[in-house]
Amino acid sequence: MRPIVKWTLWQRRWSAMWWSVGLFAFIFINMVFYPTFKDSAAQLAKSFASLPKAALQLFGGSSDFFSPIGFLNSQIFFLMLPLLLTMLAVSLGSSLIAREEQDMTIELLLARPVSRGRLLAAKITGGTIILAAVSGVALITVVVTARVFGLDGIPSSAIALAGFNSFLLAYCTGAIAFLLAATGRARGAAIGIGAMIGVGGYLITSLSGTVGWLKTPAKALPYNYYQSEAILRGTYHWLSALFFVAVVAVCGTLSYLVFRRRDIA
Repeated sequence: MRPIVKWTLWQRRWSAMWWSVGLFAFIFINMVFYPTFKDSAAQLAKSFASLPKAALQLFGGSSDFFSPIGFLNSQIFFLMLPLLLTMLAVSLGSSLIAREEQDMTIELLLARPVSRGRLLAAKITGGTIILAAVSGVALITVVVTARVFGLDGIPSSAIALAGFNSFLLAYCTGAIAFLLAATGRARGAAIGIGAMIGVGGYLITSLSGTVGWLKTPAKALPYNYYQSEAILRGTYHWLSALFFVAVVAVCGTLSYLVFRRRDIA
């Protein structure tokens, strides 16, 4: 099992590195402008106040976008960081097994003295390490730049918890993509459905505050249980995160049941 994990990490080392570099650059570029926004906060707040409530919801729904918490939430945690991590997770989930199948090398893996369950576990472990490493780089970048550029009053622990929840959200979506890819016939669907859950979840959950009938479908989407601003303010109910754990557990179990019955040849 360990050699499979190492091989998975080796295969994706450059991808993981460039994802880390890209997230670092994205976060740094956003955070470096905070002092400018802070100096013009009053004028910008008046401009934002004229926007429709539905539009404000798409930016995080905060009443003060230019406070440290409002800025960090709207620029980093509400959309872009979870969306980018979700893209990475869906890419991993849809290809951890499908890549070997596409290259016709999966039989070589299965020829080793390793069960299909252990193979799945090794692939999941490799994907988890990659996603966690990239998420860790993003989190460290946010914590450091928040201090450097004067986003005072936000505890590093709150930023760390928001980053952890971004990881859980992405991991949950990646698990769904992994389940679909494990069937062997739905890699394209895994990418499409994963992207739909990520982007659609953001749109439906954001607008559910102003469009009443969206509240019910929002409850079935992972993004509804993310609530980044509540985490930064210390008001998040962590029982909501059990939704992510439940989805991952169900998808992992179903992936095993589906994959062990497949005829690979």
